Amino acid sequence: MRLRTAAMVLAGDLLLLELGASAQTERPVRLFPQFVGTWTLDENASTGRLMMAPRVPVTITISTTPTELTVARRLRLHPQDRVSDTPPPEVYRLDGTETWIKDSRTGVTLDRSLRFTLVADMLALTIRDAPRRGGRSFTQVTDALTVDGDVLTLHRQLTSMTDAGAILVMQEPTNNFRHTFIYRRAKG
Repeated sequence: MRLRTAAMVLAGDLLLLELGASAQTERPVRLFPQFVGTWTLDENASTGRLMMAPRVPVTITISTTPTELTVARRLRLHPQDRVSDTPPPEVYRLDGTETWIKDSRTGVTLDRSLRFTLVADMLALTIRDAPRRGGRSFTQVTDALTVDGDVLTLHRQLTSMTDAGAILVMQEPTNNFRHTFIYRRAKG
């Protein structure tokens, strides 16, 4: 009986040692390498409205770290637009925590947040305007990105919420559905 008890204690100790050793072994983190790089809009293959607001990127450059995904966009502007075609890069935290955009000139936090969500191997990147003062209504745009080889597909959905938490029907009928934009990996 003592021998059996000693053997069980020894086996338990070995199991604990093995579990401790495996807990100390670092597991690799996901860096989403298939998304990393510069992507160029293929206007002919895209079915979304090219002159929608917010403006569609002509190029998208994606980089990652173990904790963040950074997206730099060069926008397709209308001749009457009075904004830069290269807004500051968007930095999304991979843990899903919303980050607030700051004015690059003043450092002042703007009423706009960024959120990353991983959905069935798609990267869902949401830009949300903060609720108006005294209310809960807001607008947001979500870009769901997928990659197949050297093709990145961006599905864009626009949303406008009421104070009661209902989704409004968009005034522009095509904005009630996703807009799809196709990008090709830039050679270089």
